[in-house]
Amino acid sequence: MPANDWEKKAAELGNSPLRLDNIQGQLGTKRLGTKFHYFQEIDSTNSYARRLAETGAPEGEVVIAEHQSDGRGRLGRSWVSPPFSNLYCSLVLRPALAPAHAPQITLTAAVALADTVAAFVAEPPAIKWPNDILLQGKKLAGILTESSCDAKRIEFVILGIGVNLNFPRERMPEAIRDRATSLMEVGGQGVSRENFLRRLIQDLDRCYGVLEDFGFDAIAPRWQARFGLKGRTVRVEMGGDVLIGQALGIDHDGALLVEDDRGERQRVVAGDVTAIED
Repeated sequence: MPANDWEKKAAELGNSPLRLDNIQGQLGTKRLGTKFHYFQEIDSTNSYARRLAETGAPEGEVVIAEHQSDGRGRLGRSWVSPPFSNLYCSLVLRPALAPAHAPQITLTAAVALADTVAAFVAEPPAIKWPNDILLQGKKLAGILTESSCDAKRIEFVILGIGVNLNFPRERMPEAIRDRATSLMEVGGQGVSRENFLRRLIQDLDRCYGVLEDFGFDAIAPRWQARFGLKGRTVRVEMGGDVLIGQALGIDHDGALLVEDDRGERQRVVAGDVTAIED
């Protein structure tokens, strides 16, 4: 679509396209935000970032889209991606971590994302293990990480993030209206997508640097402090298995700890977690 038509479409929705001209020069980051790839529309920012990584893109490149035609969430779910309202971005990472530690990148990104959200709204954000950010118990943002590893090293990680920013409830699909929210809905006013993106890259850069330099032990307490399901009864689906118990927090490596009905601690490395109403 020509640029003028794209801006006209944005205006019809009461929004404007992202203006990235000044962001890169104001980042002051060490690792991330080295180059932006901006699209009016794309199938998935993660898919494009993966293609970049597979062809040798260095760490820190960022893919941003106004709209995704095939936005993806965790466990094969779709991510609703209306144009001009929210933030859809993916980053190319080449971490100096062992493959076993790759899942810690998701948890680290959740800490950074929660820090960014907290700067834009008075309501404290909560983390839902392993990759969602909640406000008032509803989903605000999600993280999707995809890795390429061999037995000895991580070749690259694609860190995808979707955040509902200026997404009014009446425009949300009915299927997600009661379980999703946006910064506009919670804060009562729109937010600058450029300012949010700038702050997010800075927070990601800082937290990712801590993970690489000092290990996950330096990040874990901050994750625990924002864990929204601590002490709650949860249902964890792990393939064909189901675990019900009390969520305790995370283990030293980021695995979810759940106390089952026998009082035994169970480690969950991968699964889908939902709270059971008390």
